Amino acid sequence: MLQESRLLRVFHLVLRNLLAEALATDLANHDLSPAQYNALRYVAHATVHTGQCDISSLASALGTSVPAATKMADRLEVAGWLERQDSPHDRRHTLLNLSASGREVVEQLAGCTDRVLQEVLQGLTPEEREQLVSGIQAFISHSMRLSTGQKICLFCGQNHASDCPLAMREMQSS
Repeated sequence: MLQESRLLRVFHLVLRNLLAEALATDLANHDLSPAQYNALRYVAHATVHTGQCDISSLASALGTSVPAATKMADRLEVAGWLERQDSPHDRRHTLLNLSASGREVVEQLAGCTDRVLQEVLQGLTPEEREQLVSGIQAFISHSMRLSTGQKICLFCGQNHASDCPLAMREMQSS
């Protein structure tokens, strides 16, 4: 059991470092900091799932102050990745939306993870890939049953969504 725990820790570190290196390269190519990318990803997620994003929710999501989030939004707006819009319901609030180029850069950078993982998976035999996927699915499913915290959606990587393949699989097996 101790050996398996060590192996999982090493797997986590290898995967984290591999993805972080690839993302760092792609971020540098777009002249984006990790914090700016996280801000863009949050705005994209919030506008899709709640229909809007304001400075306060961005600050909360980034774990920073409203003034710091405002400065971040200012820089992203100057770079052309973010647009501001007055709230139709409350003039004191400004809503944030990704610009077309902001959506494009978020999509491109999201593909970075997929590219790196596909590269690794191509080095495995079909049997190894099947075993890996099966093992990861079982691990995640069991871990989520044990977790008392918030469920993570395997489809969007955020809160459990109704169209999550894992949620559908859990409903089918219940």
